[in-house]
Amino acid sequence: MKLLLSIRYALWGPFTVLLFVLTGVYMSFCSGFVQIWCVGRLGRQLRAGGTAAGGISPLQALFTSLGGTLGVGNLAGVAAAITLGGPGAVFYMLLAAFFGMATKFAEIVLAVRFRERVNGAPLGGPMVYLTRGACHPALAKLFCVCCVLASLGTGAMTQSGAIAEAVSAVTPLSPLLVSIVTAALAYPVLVGGSRAIARASSVLVPLMTALYLFGGVLVLVTFHDRIVPALTLILTDALRPASAGGGLLGIVTAHAVSDGFAKGVFSNEAGMGSAPIAHGCADSISPCDEGVLGAVEVFVDTCVVCLLTALVILVTGTQHSGATGLALTTHAFSSVFGAGSGIFICVTVCFLAFSTILGWSFYGLACLRFLTGGDRLQKPYLVLLMLSVALAAHFPLDTLLLLADLAAALMAFPNLIGLWTLAPIVRAETDKYLKK
Repeated sequence: MKLLLSIRYALWGPFTVLLFVLTGVYMSFCSGFVQIWCVGRLGRQLRAGGTAAGGISPLQALFTSLGGTLGVGNLAGVAAAITLGGPGAVFYMLLAAFFGMATKFAEIVLAVRFRERVNGAPLGGPMVYLTRGACHPALAKLFCVCCVLASLGTGAMTQSGAIAEAVSAVTPLSPLLVSIVTAALAYPVLVGGSRAIARASSVLVPLMTALYLFGGVLVLVTFHDRIVPALTLILTDALRPASAGGGLLGIVTAHAVSDGFAKGVFSNEAGMGSAPIAHGCADSISPCDEGVLGAVEVFVDTCVVCLLTALVILVTGTQHSGATGLALTTHAFSSVFGAGSGIFICVTVCFLAFSTILGWSFYGLACLRFLTGGDRLQKPYLVLLMLSVALAAHFPLDTLLLLADLAAALMAFPNLIGLWTLAPIVRAETDKYLKK
């Protein structure tokens, strides 16, 4: 565990954090600050029509991508960030999300701009624009390998582990049995391929999001007088380096920045290059139409769902309880739901994590299609995915979350190189779009 922590903080050190920030700032300028104008264009994007044979609709791409982003990171990930980095980590999660909106917009614009067709179905994502746009085929293959591995770890094991922990906490079922049942339930959907995954996500994602937001709002209404102090705590804790003098970053503050950005990226996936795969497989006419949906995803994921989780923990004061991960989030909700908080978190985690398994399997299948030019490795991949889901209970959730952070960094590096290389195309597409 200590070795994993050392590697994780090395990968998410000052260089990586600075790279994400600078990429987000640069993409903000290239996109004309999409964070500001995306809301006004949202209605038109959601009305974008048409699904060609073999493709998915833009709305299905939105829910598939949200299904991949809304997961255990929104509950256990936020709790872990506060535990490791303090309340100030939440500020850096929000900062990562603000710039991440532009980063994700740029990723999706490029994914749609350079997408190709494999066996008649559209295929887009970092692996495609790294090859066709940036002319870096080796980086494209590296990204695909990292994505397939991340789909087995971040997408399968981490999420299944969260389901097993949540269910076994409120039922007598063993974690191993829960993981096996999760694999059995996911298999029929996964066998149906990308379109079946997209259809399932379009049902699960709105339902699970509404359920969790309803519960979180009830807690905030109950403790409404503590919301402003909680927000103040987030800001003051984030600015602790100023009080240390000399501009020196203490280890706690360094962890706050690292954990905030790492959990922010793990949660909303901006910069990882995963979500553009779903949007690149959508039959959207305009790259920027699809890109705006990606910017909105980041806002919903981090600025709404993750912030809600953080405020629930802080207004209830449970960050000092000694609990960690899902147990901390459950303890926070127990302030209002009592003994029923375990059931509420269990149901929420099952919806969130299950949809993330589906979303990440979509990404893994797309990368395999790119690497092989077809679907011949689909069955062996699904077998590995089901084994990862079924065996997740053998690993502690905290360890799986650390591995998810590592996967995020390894996927992000080749993708960010592609974004910097192709930034002029993002600017040109945005300028053309905004003149309409």
